[in-house]
Amino acid sequence: MSNNSNVPPPSSNAYLPQAVEGKWTEYWHANKVFDLDVNPDKPRFSIALPPPNITGNLHMGHALNGTLQDVLIRLKRMQGYNVLWQPGTDHAGISTQMVVERKLKKEGLNRRQLGREKFTEKVWEWRKQYGDQIMLQYRTLGVSFGWDRVAFTMDPSYVKAIYRAFVILYKEGYIYRGNRVTNWCPRCLTSLSDLEVEHEETKGFLYCINYPLKDDPTKSLTVATTRPETMFGDVAVAVHPDDARYKQYVGKEVMLPLTGRTVPVIADHYVEKDFGTGALKITPAHDANDFEVGVRHKLDKPVVIDQAGKLMDSELVPEALRGVERFEAREKTAEMLSEVGLLAEKREYNNGVGHCERCHTVIEPLLSDQWYVSMKDLAKPAIEVVEEGRVQFVPDRYAATYLDWMRNIRDWCISRQLWWGHRIPIYTCTKCGHMDAFEDAPQHCPKCNAPASEISQDEDVLDTWFSSALWPFATLGWPEKTTELKLFYPTTVLSTAREIINLWVARMIFTSMKFLGTIPFKHVLIHPVIQTTDGKRMSKSKGNAVDPLDMIAKYGADANRFWFTSVGVKGDQDVRFREEKLEEYKRFANKLWNAGRFVLTQLEGFEPHGIDVSKLTLADRWILHRYNVVLDKLQMYFQDYDFDNVARELHEFTWSAFCDWYLEIAKIQLGQAQAISETGNQTKAVLHTVFEGLLRALHPIMPFITEELWSKTPKSQYYPKDFLSIMFAPYPRPDENMIDDDAEEKIEFIIRVIRSIRNIRQTYNVPASAEAEVMIVCQDESEMRCLSDGAHIIGRMAKANPLDISMDFTPPSMVAAACEAVSSVQIYVPLAKLIDVDKSREKLHQRRQTIQKDIAKVTSQLDRPEFREKAPQDKVNALENQLSELNRQIESVDSQLEVLKASETA
Repeated sequence: MSNNSNVPPPSSNAYLPQAVEGKWTEYWHANKVFDLDVNPDKPRFSIALPPPNITGNLHMGHALNGTLQDVLIRLKRMQGYNVLWQPGTDHAGISTQMVVERKLKKEGLNRRQLGREKFTEKVWEWRKQYGDQIMLQYRTLGVSFGWDRVAFTMDPSYVKAIYRAFVILYKEGYIYRGNRVTNWCPRCLTSLSDLEVEHEETKGFLYCINYPLKDDPTKSLTVATTRPETMFGDVAVAVHPDDARYKQYVGKEVMLPLTGRTVPVIADHYVEKDFGTGALKITPAHDANDFEVGVRHKLDKPVVIDQAGKLMDSELVPEALRGVERFEAREKTAEMLSEVGLLAEKREYNNGVGHCERCHTVIEPLLSDQWYVSMKDLAKPAIEVVEEGRVQFVPDRYAATYLDWMRNIRDWCISRQLWWGHRIPIYTCTKCGHMDAFEDAPQHCPKCNAPASEISQDEDVLDTWFSSALWPFATLGWPEKTTELKLFYPTTVLSTAREIINLWVARMIFTSMKFLGTIPFKHVLIHPVIQTTDGKRMSKSKGNAVDPLDMIAKYGADANRFWFTSVGVKGDQDVRFREEKLEEYKRFANKLWNAGRFVLTQLEGFEPHGIDVSKLTLADRWILHRYNVVLDKLQMYFQDYDFDNVARELHEFTWSAFCDWYLEIAKIQLGQAQAISETGNQTKAVLHTVFEGLLRALHPIMPFITEELWSKTPKSQYYPKDFLSIMFAPYPRPDENMIDDDAEEKIEFIIRVIRSIRNIRQTYNVPASAEAEVMIVCQDESEMRCLSDGAHIIGRMAKANPLDISMDFTPPSMVAAACEAVSSVQIYVPLAKLIDVDKSREKLHQRRQTIQKDIAKVTSQLDRPEFREKAPQDKVNALENQLSELNRQIESVDSQLEVLKASETA
């Protein structure tokens, strides 16, 4: 990239993002500008990208989160930090296995036909073909990952970290084998943690079943359940100890319907007296709460539903129901109970039913042997670091979400009955039964010395979140003591979504505290969820998801990135997608582009030099003041992660102060006869200083357009000729010497006067090309001097000619006055020679009649009592606001008619 001042300015009138983005993406990657380059003397800043699944495509959440992280990385790089943004992908055990199984199904195969080894080979083939797709999609967003360090959770170095962590936890007694009820997915044929289960309100039935007393079958205890098909695994009926209705039955037995068995009646405080009938069937193998009751009362735990979700071929199950799918069995069980007169009632009932988050199959609570991590002791230091503020959440309210989960945490089920993933490194000797954990497959039994052929590895794989929990440090080389780990750990920021605070954030914190004795990151940014325009969750399956790649193609990456930045992290955490905002920021990019075309045209042949403050005009002083005030605010907002305020400040300054006002004033200054003198040179110096600095200030948010414009902007000798990119230029800092409150006050006063004149012109439809006589009356001497000094600006920018500024005069007839005074100033615009008064008056009368009809229509609707009673409040509010606006319009029309009356009486 050259710093030559003779590079031609952009030739296109409109910004064409696709051409610019393609050009610079290729340039950045060809020159490897994102590769890690460590200078030990610089401060460090690092982020670990939340690894997307290899099955995924870029969605709005990825694009939002990727943008926010990239803004920080580009900012810190420009501020002189060593930056590392560690990217990579997750193997996504269940998701990837499902995708490949669906592919095999189309080929007429299934994984069991192939066997584990060949199926795993198929997954690797799929990963090689499709697994990096999302990383390529990220490139279109312009993210500055450490592209030379893309990691994968199945990389050999990463696997080494996983097995090291597992073995440590196992040897220290944190990992154990447990037989308990877990969430089971009959479709995926694996256990799931509580956090992988989505609960949905589902319409169903509550079945009230009579369990006859053994001693007196004419009497029954009526039990309420939503799952009668599980009754064949019942081992008791439970009632509350204080429930007077049932005290006499505790210790007795009841007959289990449709079977020849009897079960005891027990008392337990778990039972809610007010739920159903107050008597509950206890099925320890098929309900987590019943399991706990069974443990307390030392009850058996018979399993009656298998892993495929069918009733088992067991003597406990009636023959007619054996092998029947669970939901079909539910209906048949109810029918059989009804036939023998034991179904007391069946009524509609809505309850939260758990579904597998991956395939959406209804979860079956099932007793099974699984591997668990004991969490009580591991959670303590992870709780303390958040309580003490060593790890901070932004917004801070999410610390409560985290702490509530961690303080009530259960042991973590880490085994999954899958083939794709990290196979659990537990090995058992078939000769002597010795079982232990090993980082590498043992070559012989350490107890009996049996060969490797006599040693079998556990069939299960680890929960995907177990490997993800190590992400911030395993990607930096742990358990090896690498330079990257030493320099960049703990990382600085984690930016993620609120739904995985417990799934992922909590686990990264406790594993980091356990294995490295320190926090994994200092700040946790929780970004919002982007919803549909009507406030619903985006879903590909529902067909309502907005593809960010389509939006980038339509509006450009920079416009999308600016919107994502404006969303920020501290505002509403549910943000509705608004495509019109992308259109707005596309216009913003175009505004910057055209400003660049003008500025760079003026700067052709310009050699950057310092600014002589003594030769600055009032407008020059003002724009330098505004520019440095903005830079000061940006420092504060970035420090506090106020992305939305950063975007707002940059948008307002660029669009209004710089483009709408200063550039127009600069045109006047450059067009004056003395433009060739020092004033003209100083104006160019100011243009260069502000525009070049503004490009650097915008770069973290809008990397493509700023790179393009900056490449054509004259550079000072500070930059060598082979300087690669704006991303290595220093981020602009405020200069206190340029703060000029006097210039701010005077130019803002002049701007208010110009706006007031423009408002009068617009109100009375004065043609845009027409020059208007303007009379300004000013009672304050200092303001009078300011107006006189700025008369050439007012005249040019308000098309005021002649412009009469005086301390006193009598306005002529039919003159329009500003609705509100500007300080001590009154502004008048004679209308007689500017507009066709009769035609204007006729149009205003017609306009008034139209508004009156609208008022009558809205008033009629609001006056109907039934409307106010039944209509949604937001609709009522909208109509009331509409009525207020219509009344304001009537007042405006009347005031205009009053002014135009003068010609009727003339």
